[in-house]
Amino acid sequence: MTALPSPALDALDHRILAILQRDADLSNQALADRVGLSPSACLRRVVRLKQSGAIRGIVAVVDPARMARGLTAIVTVEFAHHGASFRQGFTRRVREEAAVSQCYMVTGQVSCVVIAHLRDMDEYLALAERLFERDSNVQAFYTHIVMQTIKHELAPTG
Repeated sequence: MTALPSPALDALDHRILAILQRDADLSNQALADRVGLSPSACLRRVVRLKQSGAIRGIVAVVDPARMARGLTAIVTVEFAHHGASFRQGFTRRVREEAAVSQCYMVTGQVSCVVIAHLRDMDEYLALAERLFERDSNVQAFYTHIVMQTIKHELAPTG
């Protein structure tokens, strides 16, 4: 869906978004009750938030361990060259990798952060070879295996 230009979000929009970030499975009636709107007014706002791109999608958050992907790797990557043309192949390959759930180009000492959910270390080693070792623009990469998740929120709180 293409985002439409939208007016600034008001306090009710922010309230609707905060509630939906925590529970997008709410019925329109329950959402309307929680924000103090009629169901039709609430639905119009949700449709507008979707059309504007403020709501990019509604998904089920699945526990990777329940999908036999209990090994989480956070990989920081240093590129030799930083122009978009140098990163094209890497970017394409990352988008094609089912195990990669997130990838961010960042500022600072590293160029990129990749988060992957894998079945086991063998799958990680194959992924590392495909994404990092074979890419001549990858100068270095550092892997951090998650031992315990302390907090995993999908939405900003507060």
